[in-house]
Amino acid sequence: MDRQQWRPPIGEVAFGAFRLVPQERALYRHGEPVRLSGRAFDLLVALVERAGTVVGKDELIACVWPRTVVEEGNLRVHIGALRKALGTDQPYVENVVGRGYSFVAPLHAPPAQAIVPYGSLIPAQPRLVGRAPVLEQLARELAGTRLLTIAGPGGMGKTSVAQALVARAAPQFGRHVYVADLAPLAEPALLPGVVARAFGLAAPQSAEALADALADALVNSLPHTLPHTLHRRRVLLVLDGCEHLIDAARQLAGALLGRLPALHILATSREPLRADGEHVFRLPPLAVPVPAEAADLAALATCPSVQLFVERASADGGFTLDADNAAAVAEICRRLDGIPLALELAAGRAAFFGVHELARRLSDRFAVLTRGRRTALPRHQTLRAALDWSHALLAPAEQAVLRRLAIFRGTFTLEGAAALAGCGGIGAQAVAGHAAQLVAKSMLTADTDGRYRLLDTTRAYALEQLRAAGEEHAVAERHLRYCCTLLARAEHDVDALDAVLREVRLDDVRAALDWAFGPGGAPLLGARLAAVSAPLWYRHSMMEDYRARLGPALACAAAAGSAGAPLAAALYLALGHTLLHAGDMAAPRADAFGRALALAERLGDHGTAVRALWGCYADALLQGDYGRALGLAWRFGPLARASGMDGDGRVQQRLLARARHYLGDQHAARAHAEAVVHPARRAPGAAGFQFDQRVSSLAIHGRVLWLQGLPEQAVQAAREGVDEALRLDHSVSLCFALVLAIPVALWSGDLPMARHCIALMAERAARDRLAHWSFWARAFQAALQRHDAAGTKGIGLEPADALLRHPSCTGLHLDMLPTLHVDLMTPASLARAVDGRAGWAAPELLRCWGEQLVRVGATGQAGRVFRLALALAHRQGALAWELRAATSLARLLACRHRDGGGLPRGAHESEHGGEDGSEIGSENGVAAVLAPLLARYREGHASRDVLTAQACLEHCSA
Repeated sequence: MDRQQWRPPIGEVAFGAFRLVPQERALYRHGEPVRLSGRAFDLLVALVERAGTVVGKDELIACVWPRTVVEEGNLRVHIGALRKALGTDQPYVENVVGRGYSFVAPLHAPPAQAIVPYGSLIPAQPRLVGRAPVLEQLARELAGTRLLTIAGPGGMGKTSVAQALVARAAPQFGRHVYVADLAPLAEPALLPGVVARAFGLAAPQSAEALADALADALVNSLPHTLPHTLHRRRVLLVLDGCEHLIDAARQLAGALLGRLPALHILATSREPLRADGEHVFRLPPLAVPVPAEAADLAALATCPSVQLFVERASADGGFTLDADNAAAVAEICRRLDGIPLALELAAGRAAFFGVHELARRLSDRFAVLTRGRRTALPRHQTLRAALDWSHALLAPAEQAVLRRLAIFRGTFTLEGAAALAGCGGIGAQAVAGHAAQLVAKSMLTADTDGRYRLLDTTRAYALEQLRAAGEEHAVAERHLRYCCTLLARAEHDVDALDAVLREVRLDDVRAALDWAFGPGGAPLLGARLAAVSAPLWYRHSMMEDYRARLGPALACAAAAGSAGAPLAAALYLALGHTLLHAGDMAAPRADAFGRALALAERLGDHGTAVRALWGCYADALLQGDYGRALGLAWRFGPLARASGMDGDGRVQQRLLARARHYLGDQHAARAHAEAVVHPARRAPGAAGFQFDQRVSSLAIHGRVLWLQGLPEQAVQAAREGVDEALRLDHSVSLCFALVLAIPVALWSGDLPMARHCIALMAERAARDRLAHWSFWARAFQAALQRHDAAGTKGIGLEPADALLRHPSCTGLHLDMLPTLHVDLMTPASLARAVDGRAGWAAPELLRCWGEQLVRVGATGQAGRVFRLALALAHRQGALAWELRAATSLARLLACRHRDGGGLPRGAHESEHGGEDGSEIGSENGVAAVLAPLLARYREGHASRDVLTAQACLEHCSA
């Protein structure tokens, strides 16, 4: 053959001891791979294509560096590397001075290969990261099946995993492993020839027969030349990249496995072959870091997707994972779904952009992730190319369904898929079949709970296709209507609520609202969705996000005039609920609930009216207006029963329990609480009244039990309420449980429990931006710090006045905080106790005042205040406050007795400290005050107040 006229085909070419395979970007010497840089390999191919002629330096530079300006020195460096790799046995590349370079060795077609060891068949690959568990499982499956297909989306690393698996399994097959790369093939008819060449055989001769009966023609051609080892020994054939030749690959696999009993086949494909006996392994993405891991550098470094990104970024630019870039790396890995190709492409751009800028730019990931390894296949050079390849293999109807499903922001059901994709010539009934095909072809993921989802990267690509098809507006409106219709089912049907909330995802509602109120949207329909989606926002405790979307919805309802009144009532109700958690919003909150109630009553909308009445009740309790709250609780019952929302009266019982408790009637509060603390069912749950009703019952029951002198039962009820809220994973209910449990822990002296609960409240409130609950956590922390600082000067503590003057501080805070530590007592709290507004807390607030009087030497007045607190606590049925007041009084009596009445008095005090003028300094007086109260305690003997009282009594009796 004339070497100057012969040109290498798309396939292989041989020269000397070398075999060049351009499709694999591989060069072999005596069957062993030769390591070449990407540039050196490109130079070799360019020179071989023009073998025997001089190729100019400028032409070579343009060929190898088409988009980069380089100096001639770069060319000389890579030519030198190429010559070094080829060796000095004979000349291959000559320098023609002043003109360029020429490939001078004779070329010839490669001979039919003998069977060669596995190691010479696949070029060396980068180290596989994060796939050890996958390889373990695949090795077991390969040992037990004759046809194993590794299926997954493009860029998932199917070929890399297959190569690692083959390297591991090769000894099981006596190293008789043969690889056929199907990616370069454009026609099914070429498949038998490629497989035959993998075995070192001549291609089958009958093209016509192959076209008619592909598998039979191949099998008929093999027995005459196939080495006998294939009949006697286990052999593994790897079919890499079958998806574009899926039917031909299925027929060929079936024919070979039927003819050759010792043959095993490992296939990689974006969809299963659907051949008899096939086992399919769906290759998952690499695990991505959970949000909490971003702050834990050690945990982050063990995450497989992070490991891959860091390893590749380190190789390209000396990147090191550290505390400064950890959050950005975690975000990159999450947003790229743990897809190895995407992570490698991103790592390759990290040195150019920096990881923080790279994370920011991933919203346009297809423009950013564009430079893959030169040795990669063309479809793996960019992220878009990988998805273009997969998309082109879909039927037109499958492409349409895929792009319409991209509107969903998270998981969805087949019902949702049909609602969005069942249009434009595709019937709703047909969508399920197309979705099944998309799952099979690895473009759609089926979760175990019957829901479906698109990987974020696939979704971003499909959204581009949706816009290009001109369907974005129509599908977005269908999505908005679907969300609205679905949520409206539960608006007046509590039984349907849980099912609906499982169906609709908050991200979808958020996206639908953003579109509705955006340019070209549907604002009135968006306002309707804003109203009916309230239970979903409450369920996720996303009050601030919800409130931000209620503004445009209310404006839209107002613009509709009287026709928008029902919608406005629902929206004002929702606004009031969000403001319950917003901190300094007392006036707007009361206004929102008041407007909602007035509109609902005018319209005869009992359902909205009863919810608005609950809001007014909650606001009254928060403001410390306990009498008004009780009146609203009594008013709630008939209205709730008329609306069908509280047929058995359980909700009203809970409202009465809280109102009676805060008013200071603990006996009645306990009766109400115990009537509902063990309900047979939850109704209406967080949707109707935000707090889970069982959690609410446990929490209020615990507080009442503590006040009545049952601290052990109180702590148990408080813990149950918190545990129940944690199980529900409902932040608002959890914060409600904690706001009632933390005082029980602090009152009981259980500082570890209090510390844990305060930290939990602070974390949840910060995470979900619940400002009201954040302030509670801050206030509780101030009390805990004072307990922790007992016996010190309390340097660095937040001043009580500053805390209680905070805009978020309400009447309930003024009543609560001094009961947690006497140093949080302020004149504002005392004023509420003196004028009768403090209700449940009044006895303890009076006692705290008495302790302050003792500190300034006003012991006579302090004694009278202690006795007043003692009497008031007794009337309320609050044994705990009685014991505290009695202990303070007894301590004062003991001190007077020890000092012989010599404590300093204020100028206005008489010589007799007793309210009735009697002497208060006797030991018998101390015992008379404390002993009866301690005797009433049947439990909690290790609680702080009981121990303090007991110590006081024993000291005075000594």
